[in-house]
Amino acid sequence: MAGMNAGVAGDGHAGCVGASVSGEAPDRPWLSILVPVYNVRPFVEECLASIIAQIGGQGGVELVIVDDCSTDGSADLCRHVLDGCGIDSRLLQHHDNRGIGVTRNTLLEAARGDYLWFVDSDDTLLPGAIAGLRDVVLAHGPDVVLCDYVREKGRPFATFCGRSGVESGVPMQCTETLIAGTFARRRLHAWSKVWRRDLFGDAIRFPEGARFEDVATVPWLLLGAKSFVYMAQPWIYYRTRKTSIMAQLNCRGRFDRCGNDELAVALQGFSRALAQRLPEARSRVDSAVAEFWAREFVKIVKRLARSGGVGAQGKGWSAFQAEARRYRELMEASSPQSFDAVMRDYLRKGRIVRGGALALSLAVAMPRRISVNAELSPEI
Repeated sequence: MAGMNAGVAGDGHAGCVGASVSGEAPDRPWLSILVPVYNVRPFVEECLASIIAQIGGQGGVELVIVDDCSTDGSADLCRHVLDGCGIDSRLLQHHDNRGIGVTRNTLLEAARGDYLWFVDSDDTLLPGAIAGLRDVVLAHGPDVVLCDYVREKGRPFATFCGRSGVESGVPMQCTETLIAGTFARRRLHAWSKVWRRDLFGDAIRFPEGARFEDVATVPWLLLGAKSFVYMAQPWIYYRTRKTSIMAQLNCRGRFDRCGNDELAVALQGFSRALAQRLPEARSRVDSAVAEFWAREFVKIVKRLARSGGVGAQGKGWSAFQAEARRYRELMEASSPQSFDAVMRDYLRKGRIVRGGALALSLAVAMPRRISVNAELSPEI
């Protein structure tokens, strides 16, 4: 349960100043749209406008914003946008910068809705998203609703691998399918899913200070879900920024050891919990989770190489091997299958490119061998 413990951040409202409130609050909204804000002045107005335009025609929806001590005037802009908008909305502010994990936890504690939708402040809701979600919730009442998203030039991205769950008129009631389909598509972000509030309970929170808070939290939410609906249509426009966490992590010529370390331990405890929760349905789920994690290991080894981890001198190569070996040990400990088993499975299925990339990364990270001659050399 290490992943869950790491996600507990404690007091949700601690460090917050008073809220700005706009509109009349209903007794209990069915949906809370939760927007974390930090230095996003160029984007946040468009984000909020996309939400407010849809809430105006939908009763029972609240908008909650938490500004994480922005320094670019984002909070003032949010206050201006909310002023007189006529919807149920609140703006909270942290006294100091706490990070995205704590900000999301503050939003979670402030939310009053039965369903929670975390929307990043540089993204936008596409037209019809809230109405589509409302139809699903009213018809099926699932624990999780998954949606697709688009990026620049309107390119769509699916977030789930499998059936939508609405063909038969009822939501899918299979935790195994939900976890396997989400990991297979590699979309472990919180914002492409709408969560029933009860899934968080008292135990699951976003980790404080970690940059891969979604990877550390979303799997636990999926594990607790009993039903889901996948809407194979885009509801979110996802904006790519050069200052994003992934862009910084993939910067050529520089290896972010701290950031990659945070990723490498993000799934700690999950495979053990998976075995306890789904003891009779392991093969497909284990394979999907292990493949996801093995690909993240390959990415880390590639980042090491691009940063100059392979040097011309023997010392550089040794250091590169040692780091790759350390990441293999960290990540394989959280995988339900060994990376060697994943590689063999790739090759057995004819997935030569994936298998070859993993084989190369594993070869780099092979355990150090002790020289037999050195061990047996007689004392003089």
